[in-house]
Amino acid sequence: MKIEVDYKLVGRRIRDARKAMGLTQEQLAEQVDLSNEWVSQLEKGKKLPLDTLMRFSSVLDKDPNYFLIDTPFVPSEVLINKDIARKLSKCNKKTLNSINRIIDILLEQQED
Repeated sequence: MKIEVDYKLVGRRIRDARKAMGLTQEQLAEQVDLSNEWVSQLEKGKKLPLDTLMRFSSVLDKDPNYFLIDTPFVPSEVLINKDIARKLSKCNKKTLNSINRIIDILLEQQED
């Protein structure tokens, strides 16, 4: 089975993240150590290597999944798990204990 990545969508997200940070293509190109022409091509949907995506993620302060959401490459379960983990990290110990009890109850109900 061949996995397809929507590189046009990835490119649009790179562009949007760049603009949100107030960077020009030239400034981003310098920070990720690529030519301005290469950044322009990537923003238009040219296929990019994983190491290049990681450089963009670092400079643009985005998780790599941000660029890949809604592409078949990233399972939705991964995104849901990250969202849950992010929310749980904000909870205090008492809240975490309550959530744990709720999960136990839900799992018990699921088994019935």
